[in-house]
This record gives sequence, structure tokens and C-alpha cells, in this order.
Amino acid sequence: MKAAVQAATTPTAAGLTPLAKPRARGTVAHAAASWAIRTAARGRWVVPCLATLLVGFAARAQPPGEAPQSLTIGIAQVALEPTLAANRDKLIGMIRQARTQHCRVVVFPETALYPPPVTAREAIDAAVAELAAEAARQQVYVLLGGLYWRQEGEKPFERLLVIDPRGQVLLTYHKLWSDARFQEAPSLFWIDGIPCAAILCADRWLRGVEDLPVMAGAKILFECSNNYANEWIDDLGWYWYVPRALRSGVYVVFANTAPYQLPPVGAGPEEPAPTGHGHSAVFAPDGRLVAALDTQRDRLLVATLDLSQATAAAAHERRQHPLLAPFWQTGLALRDRATRAQGAHQPLTSPAKTVTLAAGQMVCSRRIDVNLEAMQEAILEAAAKGADLIAFPELALTGADEVDLRDVSPKRLAEAQAALAAAARAHRLYVVYGTPWIEGGQRYNAAVVLSPQGDVQTRYFQIAAPPGGPFAPGRSTHAMWFDLHGVPAVVTIGRDALWSELAEMAAWRGALVHVHLAYATEASLERRLVQRQLWANLASFRTFTVTVNAARGEVVDASLPGSGGSALWEDFHRGAGKRAGGFAPHCAVRLAEAGQGPALLVAAQEVPEQNPLYRIVAEKGHGGMAAWYASGAAAIFREVPAGAAAPREGRQER
Repeated sequence: MKAAVQAATTPTAAGLTPLAKPRARGTVAHAAASWAIRTAARGRWVVPCLATLLVGFAARAQPPGEAPQSLTIGIAQVALEPTLAANRDKLIGMIRQARTQHCRVVVFPETALYPPPVTAREAIDAAVAELAAEAARQQVYVLLGGLYWRQEGEKPFERLLVIDPRGQVLLTYHKLWSDARFQEAPSLFWIDGIPCAAILCADRWLRGVEDLPVMAGAKILFECSNNYANEWIDDLGWYWYVPRALRSGVYVVFANTAPYQLPPVGAGPEEPAPTGHGHSAVFAPDGRLVAALDTQRDRLLVATLDLSQATAAAAHERRQHPLLAPFWQTGLALRDRATRAQGAHQPLTSPAKTVTLAAGQMVCSRRIDVNLEAMQEAILEAAAKGADLIAFPELALTGADEVDLRDVSPKRLAEAQAALAAAARAHRLYVVYGTPWIEGGQRYNAAVVLSPQGDVQTRYFQIAAPPGGPFAPGRSTHAMWFDLHGVPAVVTIGRDALWSELAEMAAWRGALVHVHLAYATEASLERRLVQRQLWANLASFRTFTVTVNAARGEVVDASLPGSGGSALWEDFHRGAGKRAGGFAPHCAVRLAEAGQGPALLVAAQEVPEQNPLYRIVAEKGHGGMAAWYASGAAAIFREVPAGAAAPREGRQER
């Protein structure tokens, strides 16, 4: 196993595209930006036109020789000051402090070099030159976020510069989100031979910025943000960063601003001034928290990264799955501008309507008859409460004991399906449940969707089945889909939550309802938080989502105890401060949530005619990669690859 993991760390050994060499235009951008800094440092304000024009281009540095196995970084969690000079001086002090603590890299948040609106561009250039000179003196790399503008009267934009120990610019990256001026995703850059990538704040919502760099070989993902206080949700914590590390298998570094007092330009007298929430942190490739700050101001967080752990094995597994490999390869080709995909995409539409979902969190037995009785009672109760659909946990029918999964017969599974179909037909609602399924000599982790007529709308086999586990991986994304009274819906299972591209690609295609079945058993507070973070991530693609888990409690001949925590989430009303579920400006909110014991959750939500996510990422976020997002919408509705043994997934049955 160890040898296999080590082999996967080499891109060519894992079947990945080798790290690209510098592009000519990237090299020119690097040289021009560095020339501008040196010119400003000498007090000459003749900034070359070429450097000004190349603001959108991401420079690539030639990867040096053998990379070190460890790297010490310092995250400067700074509070913004009202003047450029004060921010410059604070940042210079942080660089010096980082060097005394043996840091090789100093990471500043987005907007760290804040200039008031009346600041001349030449003054910003001079401040950058002083910081670059300090980086050279201290022999450190610096990731520097700050506002910039190319000409007088232009709307400011966020910019990230990566400066090397010579004081030269390795990367100039301009924030893409909600800014049509910039379309090109940032390239990789190398720190002492270590391939790295950067994300500016809201660009985290663009998979081409967040995930593609790992597929291209990055071992460290740096996010530099100015996240406001209302974006921190206490009981979700780092809900975007832990899943990122887990699904990527590389280090995730998050640098955020500390709380500060800086009124926004044009704010009314009663508008609250935005302020950072802090919580800068470093996460290991297994999602473990390495180091973190709370809301402290002007603090340096130091961590040493063991790069031997950054194998990207989790990312390689996702990229190599036959259903997803063409999607990732298309993205890498578009990112490197080697080719261009053609065609536009129109998401699915359906009439807006109110949908009521129920989650049947149950204690699972090793006896199918006991589980059937509990499910039939829950179906009756959900129907009485007006539910359109009730979802039961992953493997709800048998429990999760591996002996039972191995020994159950196809005949017994078919009999149980018939009993549940009769209950669905009798109470006129959709029933979704988890079960093992045996077909074509293979055993699968399945989700069965029964219609109100008792038909099998789909039988989906888990795609992200754990390697070496009792189940073969599914071979159809088409089978994820079903029709919920005319509303496009999808179902996923267990570890699929880690592969969040499945949920996002479904949203690009037009899914409005997402049903996720889980059987999580680890009950520690830490593991339950990770589960909640994964589900929050999964539910934050503009859908009405149910995440249902097995419960903990007493039952005849109990199977493995679940950890509960089932929830109903909605992600249609971002920015609305007063609504059920509370306020979360950038993620789904919970309309209902269970504890660890048995529970029936029910909630209703009006779903719109169309999921807006494709339009948001393709038009507002990252138009340069719109063709890739369209290819993802197609990939999430794929049949079994030609030539493969085809399980009868997604077929209508009676």
C-alpha cells in the first residue's frame, strides 16, 4: 500500500498530465511585473504598458530541481488599517517576524495591502516594491493580496501577487468572481520546487480554480480571503476547507483577515461595516487541523508541512474514475488552452412548486423484517404529514454489518423491495432507501427510488465506493436521476458526498432536489463535525437537499450504530436574513436537524423553475471555462461506458 501511494505522487506514474512548462506569455508577464517593481523601487514611476496590459495573465515559473520534503509557512492574520502606509508597514513587520520563526513562505489575506479609494496607483506600486524588496532581504516567498486598478476611474479589483526570494513576481492573479474583466484561471507556481496553487476568496466557488490545480499536480492550495464575520458559522466551522483537503489529498492553507474597523465605500449611515472573522488555518491532506487561529488581530500562525503526505491520492482516484476522467481531462486541456470544447448548455426547467421532503432516521437491525417494519411505520407517518418523498439511510434494509451484506440473497432483497413498493403505492409518496444489490456477479451499494405508483424509478449504484471495500463502484451517473412530480432530482450515497463534483455537476444540469443516503457510525464530536461539513458542502449548490443517516439506539438484533445528525437543507435564498434555518450568505441552511436517536424530519420548500448555478459559474464567475462546465453537465448524465458489463441501472421496473 505504501509503495502504491508513493507512486501516485508522481503525476506521470499516476497517469496524469505532467506539469506544464512555462508559456511564453506567462514568462513575459513575470518579467514585466518584476521590471515594474524594480523601477518603482528606484523611485521611477514609468510603469511599462506591457505590465499594465498583462494583468490577467498568470505567470509560470520554471519548476526548479528536487523539492524539499517539508516547508514552514507563516500565515499573517492581519486587521486592515485605513491607510496604505499603515498596511505596508504592518506587512513588512510581519515578513520580518516570519523570518525570525524560520518561515520560508509568508501568506497574507486578500486585501491585506489595502489602499483607500483616493490612492494613486503609483503609490500602490511603490508599496509593492518595498514589500518585494523586504521579501528579498528576508529570503522568503510572499503571497500578497491587495486592491489595484490599472487606470484612473477604473473600478478596483482584487489582485494576488506571489513574490519569490529574489523580490520578483512569480504569479499575478486577478480575482475572477463577478468580474468580467478577467477570465483566465491562475496557473501553478513553484515554491522551492513544490507545485502550489492560489485561490482568492469567492473564487473558491469555481471548481476550475479550486480543484483543477490539484489535478494538475499542486501539493499546496493557498486561499487568501477577506471573509466577513457573517460568513463564519460556529457549528459548521471550516466547512469549505476540510472537505477540500479530504477530496484532494493535499495541504489546504486558509489566510483570512482579522476583525477590523474599516467602513465600506458608499456605505449608508446604518449599514454595518464589514469586518474579517479571522480563523486562518492549515489542514493536512487527511482533513486534520494542523494549526489555527481564532479572531486574534495581527497574529502570525506558523506551521511546518510534511510534503510526503501530500500525495493527492484522493484527487487521483476521482480523476481516474472512468465516468469522470473525460470531464477532468477536458478541464485540464481548457485550462492550459491546449484545446477548446464546443457547445452551450441549457439547464433543465420545470414548473416552480412546493416540495415536502422527509428524512427517516432509523436504528438499523441485522434483520430485514425489523427494518421493514420501522420503514413502513415511518412511511405512514410521513404521508400523514404531507411528505412527497421519504428517504431512509444507506443500507437501511440490511444494516451495515459486513457479514449481513455478504450473506443476503437477491431473492430476499427483491421481496423487501416489493413490500416497500406496496407501501409507497398505498400512501402515494416516493420512497428512497439504501440496500445492497447483487447483479451480474457483482455486489453494489444501491439506492432504490420507488415512485408513488410503486415503480422503481431508478436503482443507483454508489460511484465513490471505497477501494478494497465490499462493493464494486457504480458505472452510471444517469442512474442518479429521477423525476419528483416533475422536478429534476438526484440521489447519492455515503462516500459520494466527498466527491462533491457529483452534486455540483448535477446542479449545472438542473437538479433542484438532492437526496443523500448515509450510514456514518463514528460518534465523536470531531467526526460528527466533519460529517456535517461534508453535508453542508454537498447541499450548497442551489438545491433542496435531504441528508439522512442511520441512528443510534435500541433495536432487536442491532446492526452497527449510526451517528445520526440527519438534516434538511435549502440553498435557494442566499442573502435573505430572516427565514427558516437562519442566515448563511454563502452556504445552505438547515431547515431541520436530528440528534443521534431515531427521528422523522419533515420540511417543505418552494423550488424554482431552474437551478441558477450553471449560469452563475459560467457567466458571473468563470466564463472562460463555460465549455468545461457544460461538459460536466453532460458527464453527470452518462450511461455505462461502451464495452463494460452493464448493470441495469436507471431502468423503469414494475
